[in-house]
Amino acid sequence: MTFDWTSFAFQLINVLILLAILHHFLFRPVAEVITRRQATTDAALKAAEDAKAEAEAARAKADAEAKANADARQQVLAKARTDAEERRQGLLDKARQDAARIVADGETALDHRSADAQAQALDRARDLAETIARRALAAQPSGPLGYAERLTRSLAGMGHAERDALLKGDGLRLVAPSALDDDALKAAQAALAPYGASPQVDIDPALIAGLELRSANGVIRNSLAHDLDTIAEAMRDERAA
Repeated sequence: MTFDWTSFAFQLINVLILLAILHHFLFRPVAEVITRRQATTDAALKAAEDAKAEAEAARAKADAEAKANADARQQVLAKARTDAEERRQGLLDKARQDAARIVADGETALDHRSADAQAQALDRARDLAETIARRALAAQPSGPLGYAERLTRSLAGMGHAERDALLKGDGLRLVAPSALDDDALKAAQAALAPYGASPQVDIDPALIAGLELRSANGVIRNSLAHDLDTIAEAMRDERAA
């Protein structure tokens, strides 16, 4: 058997031509497609990494803001507690001053009596003043927010007709002894919101402490001054009996 070099040469040329054709029409386009897809994949991965980094940064910022808000809330609550204690101490000081005034008035009125009678009357006046102040302060809420809560309970406990008459009366007013801070005002407005009432806010220092609702058809008594009057009247009735 002889080897045909001519046929082998033709076959080799055909293979080379086929490889050139495949390289031009198949291998190179496929390589370009793979390169483009690789670039697209790399871009998608980079975008995903960027999005993840942004999400982590946003979460860290949100955590920081939440912590800052929590710290601010704790500061507000601490200030509210301090303010409430200061107001309560102020009420106690005023009650003591009123007791001292009652004692002083009693001393003046008793000048014409004997020393023993004056001492007894003075002791009774002092006991009465201290008892009135102690009972009144024991029943008082802690600050304007406490009076707003007591006003809410008073409204809820009224009969429907009585409450409507009060809230729909002319000159409906929310009366406080001094200007209300934002928290107390919001609490009072929240108490009245279910009934559709939005009274104007007035100042009456005679209340000493409290938050009353007044109109031409009635009033919700909710103050230290009213409690002092009520307790004093009850004690006078007890002594008379």
